[in-house]
Amino acid sequence: MSATTSEIKERQRCGPAAHKAKSTLIVNEAGLYWPSGMVRAMQYNPFFKNSLKWQATFTTRHSEFLTRLALDRDGLTSRLVRKLCRRVLPVYVTWWNRKQEDEIVASACKYHIIHIVKSPGIRLYRRLLELNGPRLVMDINDAVWLPSFPWADLPETLSIVHGVICENEYIAEYARLHNPHVFVVPDSPQVEVFDTFRDSIHRNPHQVVLGWIGGSQNLEPLLGILEALEPLFGRYPQLHLRVVGADQAMLPKNRYLRYSCIPRFDQVKMIREVLAFDIGLFPLMRNDDGRARGTLKALVYMSGQAAVVAENFGQNPSLIREGVNGVLASSLDEWHDKVEYLIANSEERLALADRGLDTVRRGFTAGHIFKRIIDAYDCVLAQ
Repeated sequence: MSATTSEIKERQRCGPAAHKAKSTLIVNEAGLYWPSGMVRAMQYNPFFKNSLKWQATFTTRHSEFLTRLALDRDGLTSRLVRKLCRRVLPVYVTWWNRKQEDEIVASACKYHIIHIVKSPGIRLYRRLLELNGPRLVMDINDAVWLPSFPWADLPETLSIVHGVICENEYIAEYARLHNPHVFVVPDSPQVEVFDTFRDSIHRNPHQVVLGWIGGSQNLEPLLGILEALEPLFGRYPQLHLRVVGADQAMLPKNRYLRYSCIPRFDQVKMIREVLAFDIGLFPLMRNDDGRARGTLKALVYMSGQAAVVAENFGQNPSLIREGVNGVLASSLDEWHDKVEYLIANSEERLALADRGLDTVRRGFTAGHIFKRIIDAYDCVLAQ
């Protein structure tokens, strides 16, 4: 839950001195509207609640409801409402954002660290630094320096904060060009939540499900490998492709390809879907955006005990050991051959999936990643 005005005022009254634990205010862009709100922030709320060392308050920089209304990515808003929104909503959003920013700044001195998660716009960062009180940490994932991301003042923002948390080493390399205090904290796939559903999902023994999860905006890599995979559907009648996060109209109508889609999902739906995958597909574009993509998709598949076939590119080779906890594909021919091998060899597929789950349990649980966040906080405070 985001911090309410009354909660922030209570923090102002008490302040961190009233607690033995240190305190952080974690600000994400728009609640759970963007995946980073859960993945980089909210999933750690239970750990902060149980921590004797750090306490956290969560809030948003922009309204989740207003963001959903304004962007309407799901196409659920009526034409009349969209027309009204175009006229009235920008004014109200501007007022709401300024009010929220004022509340964040007003409360900031009562925290040891302000942790801002993937939120562009340098004005808030400057206002917080002018307080000369809390340490300021920014958190970035993806190649947010590319022109496709509207973050023109990213280099300056990186240079003025006290610390930078990055999802992976490739992003950290860019951040270090502007700030010496950079910490790599990978995403956690929330395997603990998978465990609560694991025994309730039963796969169809007469079917092999190839699964992909993402969003319509990053569907292109999947489309790029379907030509190589299509012949497999002709040879293996038990094969089915499940696409989670894209509309059926976006996929090609091929002769052999058999697939089903769900265009939208929440956390629980995502977990239940992945637990039904036999093989998880993680193709990537071979460009800077692909290099900056972390390994979360592969870790999600591993958490669901799906055998991972991933692009041999970007951060994937740092996670996946070929033939041990997954397989890597460097060409369309390899995508075809390695997926076919896993279809035809169910025992090896299951063993690969089990070792993938073990990889997550050994180093990528939310508890493991929470400790790395706290270590980063301690380093920033020690500067």
